[in-house]
Amino acid sequence: MATVPAAVDGPLILTESNAILMYAADMSGPQKTPAAYPQDLQTRAEINKWLFWEASVWFQSCYVYLVQNVVMPLMGKEPGAKILEEERPKWERLAAVLDAQLGKTKFVVGDHPTIADISIASSIHVHEASKFPMEAYPNLARWIREVEGLQCWKETQGAVDKALLPGKQTQTNGEQDGLRANSSVRAKLNYTKELPDRLTEIYFYEDGEGKWKGVHEPGDDEQEVSFYDGWGRVGEFDVDRHGFAVKDFASEYKGGWEDEAGVRESFYPEVVEFLKREMGAQRVLVFDHTIRTKANQAKKLTDQTNTSQRAPVRLVHCDYTAESGPKRVQQLLVNEADDLLSRRVAFINVWMPLKKVEEMPLAMCDVTSSPPADFFKLYLRYRDRTGENYVMRHSEKHKWWYFPDMEAGKVILLKTFDSEQGKARFVGHSAFEDPTSKKDAPARESVEIRAIVFF
Repeated sequence: MATVPAAVDGPLILTESNAILMYAADMSGPQKTPAAYPQDLQTRAEINKWLFWEASVWFQSCYVYLVQNVVMPLMGKEPGAKILEEERPKWERLAAVLDAQLGKTKFVVGDHPTIADISIASSIHVHEASKFPMEAYPNLARWIREVEGLQCWKETQGAVDKALLPGKQTQTNGEQDGLRANSSVRAKLNYTKELPDRLTEIYFYEDGEGKWKGVHEPGDDEQEVSFYDGWGRVGEFDVDRHGFAVKDFASEYKGGWEDEAGVRESFYPEVVEFLKREMGAQRVLVFDHTIRTKANQAKKLTDQTNTSQRAPVRLVHCDYTAESGPKRVQQLLVNEADDLLSRRVAFINVWMPLKKVEEMPLAMCDVTSSPPADFFKLYLRYRDRTGENYVMRHSEKHKWWYFPDMEAGKVILLKTFDSEQGKARFVGHSAFEDPTSKKDAPARESVEIRAIVFF
């Protein structure tokens, strides 16, 4: 009977992954890899504890997700939704244990990687495709990125991807396997500083009463970040996990985008049916749209004339807050709001290029890298009311994705509110100036449709 994995060293035939890790670490010697499996007995006992935890409970739970979301599709079969639903509470309990530990230390046992990290991470090595519900566990999400940055991991991950994710573009030894695998650009984003003594506000009317004096406006923390090309992993992004996803959407609308009545009468119904299919929603309400072009660059954010015509927004933000989302439902559907809000409700922006996007692309901050604590409120002051958005404080842990040269026929779904805990609820996003864009690139033209989906 064959057993995988197995290691052979002379007469020794060793099976079981963790036993192989322990033996390999000891054989390499403390001089070569002193931190991988230290000689100190107490540290080693702590590592052993986590190795036993991985083998006894973690691996089994992770394996369910791997089989259902990765192996079954490879066999041409659908994942077992009921199996995944039944496993999720167990996996989340285990993830909470690991997340709590990783909130204390950089790696599982201390500030340096050990064989415990390799063992535990191996159970989720294709975590994107396995669709683990990691969004509620920021320490776990941070840690897996740390492990994926280890050279030993990089040298073996390509083989794993090739076997289990044949459609994925990967990069090994600095050479691309696929045109855009893991490519990125560096550019600036406008985050916002959260001040301890002042709210962050924007006024949408003339300041005749001196209310604007000393107001803290958003976008005062410019940061240079990496934007990762998402095309090589486009099929892995999930709106309920990452906060965004790319979908095919070939609209039949042939009218002009400046014809607001035509857009509402002919285009909105297409979006309704599209979102019902993609989100599995019982009902969809499309309530607004905005056409964004660089030609409107001179138009102020606070300009309330012709609000469907806007420039791309270069501020890291999310359109709704935990309070303003439900309030918007109450405003739009007065008589039905209480009933609708008793069940799951989500706000989705459908971002659609009207032609190839060659400058000022849209970028999304992966929800698995941006915990709720990174968001805080921006108050929108109108004469007759106050609205709310979220803005974001900067974090080195944020991971930004974009889809360069996106063509008409594709759309990005953005989750700007979700009433259900455990799913991606708020995705930070912003346009940015791509340094690789040609100087004479045509101005970006896109339409953004705002919708509420009811489950």
